[in-house]
Amino acid sequence: MVAHPEVELSALDAARVTLARAREHALGLQHADGWWQGELETNVTMDAEDLLLRQFLGVRDDAATAAAGRWIRSQQREDGTWANFFGGPADLSTTVEAYVALRLAGDEPDAPHLKKARDFILSQGGVEATRVFTRLWLALSGRWSWDDLPVIPPELIYLPAWFPLGRPSSPWPSSSRSARPGRSRSRSTS
Repeated sequence: MVAHPEVELSALDAARVTLARAREHALGLQHADGWWQGELETNVTMDAEDLLLRQFLGVRDDAATAAAGRWIRSQQREDGTWANFFGGPADLSTTVEAYVALRLAGDEPDAPHLKKARDFILSQGGVEATRVFTRLWLALSGRWSWDDLPVIPPELIYLPAWFPLGRPSSPWPSSSRSARPGRSRSRSTS
């Protein structure tokens, strides 16, 4: 294969120009003190899992529960589902977690918005078809059997640091290993 230096150089120049423009744009958004400010919006699983954790720890309070319930309800789509990201497809696990959180918030199971969610959940295979983290949260709250969760051998801790599986030094994103309760800026407080 014969390389064409002018084509490669042109592509390299285009990449350099694009990189320089992106850098200048990012620096233009930087505050004079050196930090950036931007909108952070999560999906409803963070709020639902926060409520489930508060319930598990026995520290759930009415104000936080009401605020989370309002936010979760406000994000429900017309078909009764919730997505993992803005404009995304309906997500079974997200819908299950939102449903359980709204039950904790006092919504009745026969309320139209929860009936729509339940119909979707059942049509997609129910809780059995959710991802393992959803079933873990449900087990913490007594709504799923610990015996029906996958078993992770404790010996995995002895795997080398370069092995990409669940160690604190793992390159996998930390959000895939744990939930961190907190408030998103997008949560409704009214």
